[in-house]
Amino acid sequence: MILHIPHSGTDLYDYTFNNTQDQLNKMTDWFTDELYQCKNAQTLIFPFSRLVCDVERFEDDESEIMAEVGMGVCYEKTYDGKLLKEVSRYEKNYILNSLYRPHHKRLHEMVEEELKTKGESLIIDCHSFPNEAYYFNKDYGKPRVDICLGTDPYHTPEKLTFYMQDYFESKGFSVAINHPYEGTIVPLNHYHVENRTFSIMIEINRRLYLDNKFQKNEYFESLQACIKELLDRLSTYRIADFR
Repeated sequence: MILHIPHSGTDLYDYTFNNTQDQLNKMTDWFTDELYQCKNAQTLIFPFSRLVCDVERFEDDESEIMAEVGMGVCYEKTYDGKLLKEVSRYEKNYILNSLYRPHHKRLHEMVEEELKTKGESLIIDCHSFPNEAYYFNKDYGKPRVDICLGTDPYHTPEKLTFYMQDYFESKGFSVAINHPYEGTIVPLNHYHVENRTFSIMIEINRRLYLDNKFQKNEYFESLQACIKELLDRLSTYRIADFR
């Protein structure tokens, strides 16, 4: 199992922005590097802020839907649609070569290692999300669930999705599939080609574990234990058996 944690980082890579702390508060998946734990998993954490480079985006803006609102692989707009920074072609290529591609190379290597040693690989794409949708989200102005599971029809067995949904619901959480966020990360050269590479995204509503100052609330440790229990269980299964 690989825990992929792409949005917990706050390193700005020497960039400065207007209202930097506000942007970090709203866009960082705070403490997901602590929230997602599993004794039998490898963990890949991207240490830099998504304000600089978002490794969950396609590097080609023409393939990336969020580029339409200025939030492609290199953000140019803020969460509320204002200018964050202007990114030249040279600067984007520098960020891709320095940050984005090395991260994806490491993810690919970790998956390949698991395929060789275990015959399969499971990626858990680890996220959190704000309780209130932003203007560009499809559920803007609507209530949000506690847990969102993001899936891919090729890389996420339905039985695995239902297993995880049942687990969270048994703990009292509301759960939605591919809403308000959908999909899950897979190395591009495995995408819809390598059927031994499995992946599912977990999105946790930040209201469950953060206070209004973006610090851990009194429920953080119990939620952390809940997630760890699920991941520890999954790490003992063969995911191919969920097909």
